[in-house]
Amino acid sequence: MSASPSSCGDKAMSACCCCMPDDSDHYKYGEDALAILKAVYCRDGADVAAQVAKNMIAVATALLTCQYGPDEARRVLRIIGEAQGKAS
Repeated sequence: MSASPSSCGDKAMSACCCCMPDDSDHYKYGEDALAILKAVYCRDGADVAAQVAKNMIAVATALLTCQYGPDEARRVLRIIGEAQGKAS
């Protein structure tokens, strides 16, 4: 049984919109990631969406560490932590 778009979509968007950057082609991949998380949230629920988000962060952190070093990965993780604090 899937949730109606008004019930899950509105919750997912209201939780994320406060931290999303302005509309721009530069942020297309972020919008794509948000669309994936929203679809997972609506189809499988909050617990699965949270796990998918954690996996996305882990993969991004590993890539940043390989490409730019651990300092850049830590900087990005700090940004994530700050955004989480603003959303609470």
